[in-house]
Amino acid sequence: MAEVIRLFVEKKPGFDVEAQHMKADLVENLGMKGIRELRLLNRYDVSGLSREEFEQARGTIFSEPNVDDVYDEECPLSDYRVF
Repeated sequence: MAEVIRLFVEKKPGFDVEAQHMKADLVENLGMKGIRELRLLNRYDVSGLSREEFEQARGTIFSEPNVDDVYDEECPLSDYRVF
Protein backbone atom coordinates (compact mmCIF):
# COMPACT_ATOMS: atom_id res chain seq x y z
CA MET A 1 0.00 0.00 0.00
CA ALA A 2 1.32 3.46 -0.90
CA GLU A 3 2.35 5.89 1.82
CA VAL A 4 -0.18 8.65 2.48
CA ILE A 5 1.28 12.06 3.27
CA ARG A 6 -1.00 14.61 4.91
CA LEU A 7 -0.59 18.35 4.88
CA PHE A 8 -2.70 21.32 5.88
CA VAL A 9 -2.58 24.65 4.05
CA GLU A 10 -3.84 27.95 5.46
CA LYS A 11 -3.65 31.46 4.04
CA LYS A 12 -1.41 33.80 6.02
CA PRO A 13 -3.03 36.79 7.79
CA GLY A 14 -3.82 39.45 5.24
CA PHE A 15 -4.32 36.85 2.51
CA ASP A 16 -7.09 34.95 4.35
CA VAL A 17 -9.91 36.72 2.50
CA GLU A 18 -12.12 33.62 2.22
CA ALA A 19 -11.87 32.95 5.97
CA GLN A 20 -12.75 36.56 6.79
CA HIS A 21 -15.77 36.45 4.47
CA MET A 22 -16.93 33.20 6.06
CA LYS A 23 -16.56 34.69 9.55
CA ALA A 24 -18.55 37.78 8.53
CA ASP A 25 -21.25 35.57 7.02
CA LEU A 26 -21.56 33.46 10.19
CA VAL A 27 -21.69 36.53 12.44
CA GLU A 28 -24.02 38.65 10.32
CA ASN A 29 -26.38 36.07 8.83
CA LEU A 30 -26.46 33.38 11.51
CA GLY A 31 -25.96 35.60 14.54
CA MET A 32 -22.91 33.71 15.81
CA LYS A 33 -21.58 36.76 17.67
CA GLY A 34 -19.08 34.76 19.75
CA ILE A 35 -16.77 34.06 16.82
CA ARG A 36 -13.61 36.09 17.39
CA GLU A 37 -11.39 34.39 14.81
CA LEU A 38 -11.95 31.89 12.03
CA ARG A 39 -9.24 29.83 10.37
CA LEU A 40 -9.88 28.00 7.12
CA LEU A 41 -7.55 25.11 6.34
CA ASN A 42 -7.38 22.82 3.34
CA ARG A 43 -6.31 19.26 4.12
CA TYR A 44 -4.57 17.18 1.48
CA ASP A 45 -3.93 13.44 1.73
CA VAL A 46 -1.38 12.62 -0.95
CA SER A 47 -0.33 9.18 -2.15
CA GLY A 48 1.51 7.85 -5.16
CA LEU A 49 4.38 10.34 -4.95
CA SER A 50 7.90 9.77 -3.74
CA ARG A 51 9.10 12.02 -0.91
CA GLU A 52 11.15 14.01 -3.41
CA GLU A 53 8.17 14.50 -5.73
CA PHE A 54 6.00 15.48 -2.78
CA GLU A 55 8.53 18.06 -1.56
CA GLN A 56 8.54 19.65 -5.03
CA ALA A 57 4.74 19.68 -5.18
CA ARG A 58 4.37 20.97 -1.60
CA GLY A 59 5.43 24.52 -2.48
CA THR A 60 4.14 24.69 -6.05
CA ILE A 61 0.95 22.65 -6.43
CA PHE A 62 -0.47 22.49 -2.89
CA SER A 63 0.56 25.92 -1.66
CA GLU A 64 2.04 29.28 -2.52
CA PRO A 65 4.92 29.92 -0.09
CA ASN A 66 4.45 33.70 -0.14
CA VAL A 67 0.82 33.58 1.00
CA ASP A 68 0.31 30.18 2.67
CA ASP A 69 1.34 28.51 5.90
CA VAL A 70 1.84 24.77 5.48
CA TYR A 71 1.67 22.20 8.29
CA ASP A 72 2.91 18.65 7.78
CA GLU A 73 0.86 15.76 9.21
CA GLU A 74 -0.74 17.78 12.05
CA CYS A 75 -2.03 21.31 12.42
CA PRO A 76 -1.73 23.27 15.69
CA LEU A 77 -5.34 23.85 16.77
CA SER A 78 -5.08 23.67 20.55
CA ASP A 79 -7.35 26.64 21.41
CA TYR A 80 -9.83 26.25 18.55
CA ARG A 81 -13.06 24.39 17.95
CA VAL A 82 -12.99 22.46 14.70
CA PHE A 83 -15.78 21.47 12.35
